Amino acid sequence: FMLRAFVFPPRLLDVGAFCNGILAGLVSITAGCAAVEPWEAIIIGLLGGFVYQGISMLMKKLKVDDVVDAVAVHAGCGLWGILAVGFFGNPDEGIGGNGVFYGGDQLGTQIFA
Repeated sequence: FMLRAFVFPPRLLDVGAFCNGILAGLVSITAGCAAVEPWEAIIIGLLGGFVYQGISMLMKKLKVDDVVDAVAVHAGCGLWGILAVGFFGNPDEGIGGNGVFYGGDQLGTQIFA
Protein backbone atom coordinates (compact mmCIF):
# COMPACT_ATOMS: atom_id res chain seq x y z
CA PHE A 1 0.00 0.00 0.00
CA MET A 2 2.72 2.42 0.98
CA LEU A 3 4.89 1.37 -1.96
CA ARG A 4 2.09 2.15 -4.40
CA ALA A 5 1.30 5.41 -2.65
CA PHE A 6 4.80 6.85 -2.43
CA VAL A 7 7.32 4.89 -4.50
CA PHE A 8 5.85 3.35 -7.64
CA PRO A 9 3.78 5.19 -10.25
CA PRO A 10 1.08 6.44 -10.34
CA ARG A 11 1.84 7.32 -6.69
CA LEU A 12 -1.76 7.31 -5.57
CA LEU A 13 -3.52 5.73 -2.63
CA ASP A 14 -5.25 2.63 -3.92
CA VAL A 15 -7.90 1.10 -1.67
CA GLY A 16 -8.14 -2.00 -3.89
CA ALA A 17 -4.42 -2.63 -3.53
CA PHE A 18 -4.71 -2.07 0.22
CA CYS A 19 -7.40 -4.76 0.48
CA ASN A 20 -5.46 -7.09 -1.82
CA GLY A 21 -2.37 -6.61 0.33
CA ILE A 22 -4.33 -7.80 3.35
CA LEU A 23 -5.62 -10.78 1.36
CA ALA A 24 -2.08 -11.49 0.16
CA GLY A 25 -0.86 -11.85 3.73
CA LEU A 26 -3.77 -14.11 4.62
CA VAL A 27 -3.31 -16.30 1.54
CA SER A 28 0.43 -16.52 2.20
CA ILE A 29 0.05 -17.93 5.70
CA THR A 30 -2.79 -20.34 4.93
CA ALA A 31 -0.57 -23.27 3.88
CA GLY A 32 1.62 -23.15 6.96
CA CYS A 33 -0.75 -21.90 9.63
CA ALA A 34 -0.54 -25.11 11.67
CA ALA A 35 3.23 -25.54 11.38
CA VAL A 36 4.67 -22.11 12.24
CA GLU A 37 4.87 -19.84 15.26
CA PRO A 38 2.88 -16.58 15.34
CA TRP A 39 5.96 -14.43 14.77
CA GLU A 40 6.86 -16.55 11.73
CA ALA A 41 3.32 -16.11 10.42
CA ILE A 42 3.74 -12.34 10.61
CA ILE A 43 6.96 -12.53 8.58
CA ILE A 44 5.37 -14.85 6.00
CA GLY A 45 2.36 -12.55 5.64
CA LEU A 46 4.53 -9.44 5.39
CA LEU A 47 6.67 -11.02 2.67
CA GLY A 48 3.45 -12.07 0.96
CA GLY A 49 2.56 -8.39 0.63
CA PHE A 50 5.79 -7.78 -1.24
CA VAL A 51 5.20 -10.84 -3.42
CA TYR A 52 1.76 -9.48 -4.26
CA GLN A 53 3.19 -6.07 -5.13
CA GLY A 54 5.86 -7.53 -7.39
CA ILE A 55 3.54 -9.86 -9.26
CA SER A 56 0.89 -7.17 -9.60
CA MET A 57 3.43 -4.84 -11.18
CA LEU A 58 4.67 -7.65 -13.45
CA MET A 59 1.13 -8.38 -14.61
CA LYS A 60 0.63 -4.72 -15.49
CA LYS A 61 3.95 -4.60 -17.32
CA LEU A 62 3.04 -7.72 -19.32
CA LYS A 63 -0.35 -6.14 -20.03
CA VAL A 64 -2.27 -9.09 -18.65
CA ASP A 65 -5.86 -8.11 -17.95
CA ASP A 66 -6.44 -9.00 -14.31
CA VAL A 67 -8.70 -6.28 -12.98
CA VAL A 68 -8.86 -7.46 -9.38
CA ASP A 69 -5.27 -8.81 -9.18
CA ALA A 70 -6.54 -12.33 -8.48
CA VAL A 71 -3.45 -13.93 -10.02
CA ALA A 72 -1.10 -11.85 -7.89
CA VAL A 73 -3.03 -12.54 -4.70
CA HIS A 74 -4.00 -16.18 -5.08
CA ALA A 75 -1.43 -17.72 -7.42
CA GLY A 76 1.59 -15.65 -6.41
CA CYS A 77 1.01 -15.52 -2.69
CA GLY A 78 -0.33 -19.07 -2.60
CA LEU A 79 2.89 -20.30 -4.18
CA TRP A 80 4.93 -18.23 -1.73
CA GLY A 81 2.90 -19.69 1.14
CA ILE A 82 3.62 -23.24 -0.03
CA LEU A 83 7.35 -22.49 -0.22
CA ALA A 84 7.33 -20.64 3.11
CA VAL A 85 6.31 -23.83 4.88
CA GLY A 86 9.65 -25.28 3.80
CA PHE A 87 11.58 -22.39 5.31
CA PHE A 88 9.80 -21.90 8.63
CA GLY A 89 8.59 -24.24 11.36
CA ASN A 90 10.70 -25.47 14.22
CA PRO A 91 10.45 -29.26 14.69
CA ASP A 92 11.36 -28.87 18.38
CA GLU A 93 8.12 -27.00 19.03
CA GLY A 94 6.06 -30.11 18.29
CA ILE A 95 3.62 -28.41 15.92
CA GLY A 96 4.67 -30.20 12.75
CA GLY A 97 7.25 -27.80 11.36
CA ASN A 98 10.45 -28.99 9.72
CA GLY A 99 11.83 -25.86 8.08
CA VAL A 100 15.22 -25.27 6.55
CA PHE A 101 15.94 -22.44 9.00
CA TYR A 102 15.86 -25.03 11.77
CA GLY A 103 17.88 -27.70 9.97
CA GLY A 104 14.90 -29.51 8.49
CA ASP A 105 14.33 -30.83 5.00
CA GLN A 106 10.75 -29.75 4.31
CA LEU A 107 11.70 -27.31 1.53
CA GLY A 108 12.43 -30.11 -0.95
CA THR A 109 9.01 -31.57 -0.35
CA GLN A 110 7.36 -28.18 -0.78
CA ILE A 111 9.19 -27.52 -4.05
CA PHE A 112 8.13 -30.94 -5.33
CA ALA A 113 4.51 -30.21 -4.39
